[in-house]
Amino acid sequence: MVQILRFTNCFLADCGELKREDLYVDLDSGIIVGKPEELEDVKVIDLEGKIITPGFIDIQINGCFGLDYSMVLDTDVKREEIVDKYGETMKKLVQYGVTSICPTITSSLSDVYKDSLGIFGEKTRCVDKTDSLGVHLEGPFISMEKKGCHPLNAITAIKGYESLIDRYGEGFEKYTSIITAAPELEGCVEVIKRVVDNKIVFSMGHSMSKFDEALEAVKEGASMITHLYNAMPCISAREPGLAGLINAPECMLPREKLPFFGIVADGVHVHPAMIKSAFNANPEKVILVTDAMYLIGLKDGVYKRGVQELEKNGKHVLLNGTSTIAGSATHLIECVVNFTKWTGVPIEIAVATVTNHPSLSLGLQDKKGFLKIGCDADLNIFNEKFELVNVYKLGYKVK
Repeated sequence: MVQILRFTNCFLADCGELKREDLYVDLDSGIIVGKPEELEDVKVIDLEGKIITPGFIDIQINGCFGLDYSMVLDTDVKREEIVDKYGETMKKLVQYGVTSICPTITSSLSDVYKDSLGIFGEKTRCVDKTDSLGVHLEGPFISMEKKGCHPLNAITAIKGYESLIDRYGEGFEKYTSIITAAPELEGCVEVIKRVVDNKIVFSMGHSMSKFDEALEAVKEGASMITHLYNAMPCISAREPGLAGLINAPECMLPREKLPFFGIVADGVHVHPAMIKSAFNANPEKVILVTDAMYLIGLKDGVYKRGVQELEKNGKHVLLNGTSTIAGSATHLIECVVNFTKWTGVPIEIAVATVTNHPSLSLGLQDKKGFLKIGCDADLNIFNEKFELVNVYKLGYKVK
């Protein structure tokens, strides 16, 4: 009986390097292992020069294939339907090489969190579909001036950690991986340490923060910026603001303390020149995200989202009748291809922005996002044109 897979005649793209090496996977545990002493019960897979990468991780995705993660569930029947649809959409998403996500819930009233956290925030380890790493709670503690498409009636102030419990619900911490909030809000910096102590990443975004305010937040434990350049002031010569933090001088912030930053390389959210500039400033902390709406995979048209209407036109998603960007409709693999084109980096470096970096940002480097012994065998196989050929979850082929 086959217990070990041996991928051979292949290149491994990991940690910014491309190496010709074999890769071994234990099918019982679903993890990457070292070369076994006995080669019995080993199945050899000759990849004929193809490239293996870790499975992609998207830490900011608002929904996909018609399922919105920010929704109210009216009845038990609807809840069962949503659970089923969630499983179906995760099986579709894995076909695009995205093996793990942080389902993102945008600024909402308390009933949305009550209904959604237990479904989308349940952390999974599946052999046939994309995993949830816990939810990304984007808002509602954000700047009114930089709310973007977030509904005005959902945005609220912070009055201590109890404000988080009141809005998200008791016990929200076990379902949550990331919280995005505006650090300049009164009372925000004071809750950062408790958020981080609960093993939740505090990310800064939808913010009017000045540089010094953001710097103070990092010193308190904030370690990420949400969709860099979007929903924040532009950099100026005398006030770089939140975005300027990615290039803070060593005398202000040790390089290892510079925050990770998500950035949307869809050609809509951020100009290619700014993508390249951000990468050059801090290449070790770039994380490509899609910020995809549930419209990804759907036909162009106008769709309802709560009390709002969204218009999808190709890769553009706007609040209907406005120029306000409302997420994206671009797959993560397309963002990687754009990134290589705009920065000029080889594919092995680009791959790190959707594997190693998000894993490190969440503290999962010993479990996900790397091709090293002990990590889950979530693998993507690409040909020389960087076309996705196969996907494996825990060592089992799903594409």
